[in-house]
Amino acid sequence: MIKILHCADIHLDSPFSLSDVKKANTRRALQRGTFTSIMLYARTEKVDLMLLPGDIFDTEYVTRDTASLLVKEFEQASGCRFVIAPGNHDPFSENSPYAKLKFPPNVYIFNSPLLTKFSFDDINTDVYGFAFTCDSMAVNPFAGQKPADSSRINILCCHGDITPGSHTCPISVSDIENSGFDYVALGHIHNSTGVQKAGDTFYAYSGCPEGRGFDECGKKSVILAIFAKDDGQFRGEFAAKQMSKRRYEKITADVSGAQTMHDVTEKVNEAVREGRFDADTTLRVTLTGDVSPSLIISTKALEESVMGLYYIEVIDKTRPCPEISDLEGDPTIRGAFYGELKEKLQSSDENERRAAERALRLGLAALSRM
Repeated sequence: MIKILHCADIHLDSPFSLSDVKKANTRRALQRGTFTSIMLYARTEKVDLMLLPGDIFDTEYVTRDTASLLVKEFEQASGCRFVIAPGNHDPFSENSPYAKLKFPPNVYIFNSPLLTKFSFDDINTDVYGFAFTCDSMAVNPFAGQKPADSSRINILCCHGDITPGSHTCPISVSDIENSGFDYVALGHIHNSTGVQKAGDTFYAYSGCPEGRGFDECGKKSVILAIFAKDDGQFRGEFAAKQMSKRRYEKITADVSGAQTMHDVTEKVNEAVREGRFDADTTLRVTLTGDVSPSLIISTKALEESVMGLYYIEVIDKTRPCPEISDLEGDPTIRGAFYGELKEKLQSSDENERRAAERALRLGLAALSRM
């Protein structure tokens, strides 16, 4: 019986999609903290083998301090073997940190785009894999190949994409089903698929352990597994272990009928409470609904008013809702102003329509104060 930890797409030192530079820098520091927490977990759980299928860092951005942190953490977990399959963001090359850094002997790094293996006889396990050597890979290196010895625990650790037509190592479910591996540990997709099965082969994307943007929402985790193989029969137990220190979330708040900024703030706060978001949450709120045409929504003021979150970003997609029939028959400047915007308000171009709606709102609000 062996204990496995599957963790991919850490992307140490990569940029964060926050307009607040200070908080973006804080998030990068927390990302390192997440990595060290994962390593502590591996030591505490006495993991035999940690699978890292690519994009541990972004080669373009990785700092010397982060590179040193990697080596230090691997050294401290000397009882665990670490198998790395470089991905499209951290490809293996003679100038990459994988080639230049001196890693401890418990770190095993694939350095060829061809399928190769590392054998661990003490735990009756072979780990197969390959490396990206640039930022793309047109073919699947394991397609049509089988493990050498089916009596051993056979694992594939690799970076690749199940999305059809991908140029990032295209992998099909049938490739996995016909592979003969017991478990395929995948990297590249940042939202975990959970552990699935194709034929006799278990496979999973662990997802990234810490979200970096609003396309990586929710609590993030790694996969802890226990494997055994007796008389050629493989058994696997799997569990997702949350590791993220903060999370990204997106919600839509319908603020229909709002007359004042106070009304809008109350509705957003209610949505935050219903979502049970807290000080660990980076939240994007999209405002929708029909509101008073005289209401000017200040997204900046709203971002400063909603409390209890780590960070909030507000997108205003509300629509001014005057009585159009009244405006069409209005002989005053209000009616004339509406008439000038009417064609654009009915445009099939969303950007043009949104601009006209905002112009109508601002114009009517200004006229109401005259």
